[in-house]
Amino acid sequence: MLIAIPSAANAQKSPIIDFDQANALYAEGKFEEAATAYQKLLPEHQSASVHYNLGNAYYHLGEYGPAILHFEKALALDPRNPDIRANLELTQEAAQLTPPPPLWAEIVADFAPVNTWTWLAVVSFWVAAALLLLAPLYRWKGPLRGGLTALSILILIASGIGLYGWHVRGSYGVVLTDEATLSVAPTASSPGAGSVKAGELARIRKQHGDYYLVTVGDNKFGWLPNTVFSPVWD
Repeated sequence: MLIAIPSAANAQKSPIIDFDQANALYAEGKFEEAATAYQKLLPEHQSASVHYNLGNAYYHLGEYGPAILHFEKALALDPRNPDIRANLELTQEAAQLTPPPPLWAEIVADFAPVNTWTWLAVVSFWVAAALLLLAPLYRWKGPLRGGLTALSILILIASGIGLYGWHVRGSYGVVLTDEATLSVAPTASSPGAGSVKAGELARIRKQHGDYYLVTVGDNKFGWLPNTVFSPVWD
């Protein structure tokens, strides 16, 4: 299965013409130049479209670690996009990776971006508070008030679960290079504690300078420098 060439017409456009130029380079098969062009856009234009297209470019270059990183970043901004998810799974398959099963909270989180869950939590909290505290002062009773109160509380609970799911997602990072060495301590001279593959997801436990203390799967634990590892959320 081939990854489809991203269409500029379906992408969120950059304020400058560079986004179209990067897409043109991609369409011409100049994937290295396209990746460089997309990278230049990111400091001022963090969007699912740019991360998605950059992930596609890295996929064609055979750089599965950076490709998976940018597909994960794109999903954080647009979690309901089936193309992003399909290309992420395709890249994981090409890299011979089996991603860890998501937590139930992460499955809920996928229904909306983190900003949407935040707004739902805020609005539902104040609606529930008003219905519980203010409505009795105006002697508003009946099934309508009860139904609205229950609905707002359910939305608040779902929003809390969704936000927790995104909190879990925000604690992950991606290994960028193949056979990256886990170190016992956050120093260049530290002995190794095993190795990890490009594209593997790792849970960030702590950061010390340019190093991250991570766990990979159930049995790998150690430090990785930021030259071979990057958080999904910067």
